[in-house]
Amino acid sequence: MKLLFENWRTHLNEISFEDAKKRLETKALTKWIKGMAFDEETKTMTLAPHQIEEAKNNLARLVLVFVPEDLYDGKPDGDGNPTKPEKGLTLEWLISVGINDPLMKKKFYNEAISGIAPNDPQLTLASADARVIRGDFERYWRANQYSDQKDIFTIKSFADLAVAADRAKSRYDDVMRDKEFEDPEQGTEVFEVPPPYKDKWFIAALHTKAAACHYGKKTDWCTATDTDMFDQYYEPDDPLFFFQDKENGKRFQFHFGSDQFMDERDAQVDEPERDYFIDLLAKTGAAKTLPEFVPGPLAAPAEKYPIVQYWVTKNEVVERIYDEKTTPEELMAIAKKYAGNGEKEIIETIIDSDNVTGEVLEYILLNDADYGDNALSNPKITDEFINRLAYSEDATLRYMAAYAYDFGDGLRNKAVSVEALDKLSEDPETLLRMRIAMHPFALPETLTKMANRLMKGKEEDRIEGMLSNLLRNDNLPSNLFAPLVKWSKTQTAEGDSPKSFRDSLAPTAVSAAALNPNAPAEVLREIGDTMIGSVYSKESNVSYALAQNPNTPEDILLKLSKSKIPYIRNKAFDQLEDTMRGVKLESLRESFKKFMK
Repeated sequence: MKLLFENWRTHLNEISFEDAKKRLETKALTKWIKGMAFDEETKTMTLAPHQIEEAKNNLARLVLVFVPEDLYDGKPDGDGNPTKPEKGLTLEWLISVGINDPLMKKKFYNEAISGIAPNDPQLTLASADARVIRGDFERYWRANQYSDQKDIFTIKSFADLAVAADRAKSRYDDVMRDKEFEDPEQGTEVFEVPPPYKDKWFIAALHTKAAACHYGKKTDWCTATDTDMFDQYYEPDDPLFFFQDKENGKRFQFHFGSDQFMDERDAQVDEPERDYFIDLLAKTGAAKTLPEFVPGPLAAPAEKYPIVQYWVTKNEVVERIYDEKTTPEELMAIAKKYAGNGEKEIIETIIDSDNVTGEVLEYILLNDADYGDNALSNPKITDEFINRLAYSEDATLRYMAAYAYDFGDGLRNKAVSVEALDKLSEDPETLLRMRIAMHPFALPETLTKMANRLMKGKEEDRIEGMLSNLLRNDNLPSNLFAPLVKWSKTQTAEGDSPKSFRDSLAPTAVSAAALNPNAPAEVLREIGDTMIGSVYSKESNVSYALAQNPNTPEDILLKLSKSKIPYIRNKAFDQLEDTMRGVKLESLRESFKKFMK
């Protein structure tokens, strides 16, 4: 048994990141979700099979967020030396230990089911702690050789991880305090800072590990350790840029190639502070000399390093856009240069400019698939232009017309005509038709046509999503709720005949209908009679939706008020109280009318 345990431990310490990621696809996370979703009090599962699968996928993506990008993965470093599989070990630890941390377990589950099933709105999401925890992992691995818990699996919680990381980093700092690096200045390019900044700032480019460690002492920068992290970032034309405030000692380190603009605690500075330092680099002159390990030529940073020049130019462009004297013609020239090139900041700045014209905005919208749709929020784009997009041969532009109402806080509610929406309801693109099924301004007649097409089997793809979108739409005619729910009992997501209620589309249909405040009371009563107290996994979701719905009959609300689940019981009580207040108010109105007679 001891030998078996030792072999297992050895295997864990050799696991690669790719091998660990395969664990995300096994039953391990599914089993974890099922365990969290099982209600011990009622002995029922609170999630449907497809919800469990979706929650498992969400959890897999969430866990990966906690793994720092710049850890080693067991592959040889730049010098051919072996490295520890830190990323693989970190992910395996998160799967086997981290998500079971008593203080984090519910947070992981709460985020995994977000958007799938009712979650606890008062509980913070796990991702809110991701940045801090990634920092703990980085500190732990960078100083691992100084840790008394070198085996990460001896650490049993995130709190213990933070303590272990702090202890190891403290020991590392003690060692580094007395360790003299060999000629750090030989890898330091000290720039000439002009007045009036000369007495304020020390600015240098760091070209060696010794220089990075020397200037990064007592910071949380991973490049300031005696590991090979510096080599993962450094390129001769993309060094680390170091800034130190001579007055208060504060330090900052920029690496343009990885978009990292960090303070001493290894946290990103905000954009105005980032731009201040870039502007400072633009004004900074060349170093007086080139030490041994600093590549030539002897030149100012904005001239010597193309990546610095790129950021300096980008900042100048943004400043020019903000300048109230910049003409629409100049804005159009900038838009033509940068639209479609992934320049989010520049495109969004043009869109927000007071001097931008509708013509410029139209150009951006038509030519920047990534960020152009933000122009829809600008009132200088006309509703007529947006409506024309619905008739475009480009499916991307038609789709943009279908979701234009999301922009401008109501500005675009009527941008697309009901005729155009009706046309889009028959679009060859399934995703576009699904958008119209949920469109808040689609006419009842359009939704009727879509519902009939669905029930006649003319929708071949994503029928579950189409069904849900239609039943959630407030404009769906009331006479269609019952037929759609009835039809859903005869269908599966694949279009086959279901073996049972659970296998059919009915759980999806009743969940969607229960959320619609315009669903008829008799349909809600039937849903309540079917689902409340049943063994179906969506029972709690549907019960909560019914408890909130203003059309839910009183007898169903009374049943829900006896629920063992507190948030359902409380919501049903609130709804009953609102109903009673309405009854009393109507009674008072009738009494007053009689009195006046």
